[in-house]
Amino acid sequence: MTAVTFFELTRRTARICLTGMSLSLISFGQPAPPPPAPPPPPAPPAKIAWEGRDSYERAARELDRKQYERAAEMFGRVAASQANRADGALYWKAYAFSRLGRSADALTALAELEKSHPKSGWLNDARALAVAVKQAAGQPPRPEAAEDEELKLIAINGLMHSDPESAVPMLEKVLNSPKNGPRLKKRALFVLAQGRSARAREIVTQYAKGGTNPDLQATAVEYLGVLNTPESRQALADLYATTTDLNVKRAVIRGFLIGRDKERLLMAAKSESNPELRREVLHMLGAAGGHAELAQLYPGETDKNAKRAILDGLAASRKADLLIAIARKETDSELKRAAVERLTGMNSKEATAYLVELLGKDE
Repeated sequence: MTAVTFFELTRRTARICLTGMSLSLISFGQPAPPPPAPPPPPAPPAKIAWEGRDSYERAARELDRKQYERAAEMFGRVAASQANRADGALYWKAYAFSRLGRSADALTALAELEKSHPKSGWLNDARALAVAVKQAAGQPPRPEAAEDEELKLIAINGLMHSDPESAVPMLEKVLNSPKNGPRLKKRALFVLAQGRSARAREIVTQYAKGGTNPDLQATAVEYLGVLNTPESRQALADLYATTTDLNVKRAVIRGFLIGRDKERLLMAAKSESNPELRREVLHMLGAAGGHAELAQLYPGETDKNAKRAILDGLAASRKADLLIAIARKETDSELKRAAVERLTGMNSKEATAYLVELLGKDE
């Protein structure tokens, strides 16, 4: 298997994000291109601004920058919002407090996590962190702690390029330690994902299947997509078929997309019962280049929103010929109009010819 560099993974992820952005720009049932945007509304109050979907990620970036006071505050606000990642926010809030030497505050946050989220996937990590905090209680925060983590990152980078296989036990230890931050653990997991030994891939698969915090599980799932081997693709398919966690399923379909696994995205599109998630799968299938597959799904689809998602995927990929074929056969006037609207934004000879044809019918 050809090794995938960390920078290549970053490039792929950025490309996927841009693809998702292009899909989201196509509004359901609206003409393309859209009208000019209205002037932005006044800035919302700070309390509302904190409720954005990216608040958790912004707090994580502060944690990576060793801005522990700021990270604790930000994660506290995410946890107070009762968002679907409140349990993870409480864990990282406690972690930030532990790095500041505020053991009482860290243990309070961990106790709140266990009380408020008794079935959370963060509990094992939270209990391990609580033990570490209690052991370190009374000790002042070490100024060299940040330097230690940077040195570990440098060492991990070296192992990735020199002898990653012999480093598997050390990398596993990095993953298991509650003293290590998210960036260090994700980097260790990335090195393991590049390893060719059975044990390295076993660890990545184990983390992808669960038994650890959900953040690291999602990362492991996406790295299985990067591996793109028959075994990793089957592991993703098995996980998708057995899990009921929507966040895990979303991570799996991202893994399918990273691996350009159109076959399994098509299987997920056919089998998924959750309407919202199914539309996401359809978008991913289009982003993975499954245009013919989307067109094949369209005639048998009964959900209008799913049909619009298919039209969006074809429009984002500039597949005018497939959109025209759908528009010619569509008997539902609303959906036919949606297909034609998506053609109006395309600068293609096929789309122009079909629009002229429609205008001729009105004469």
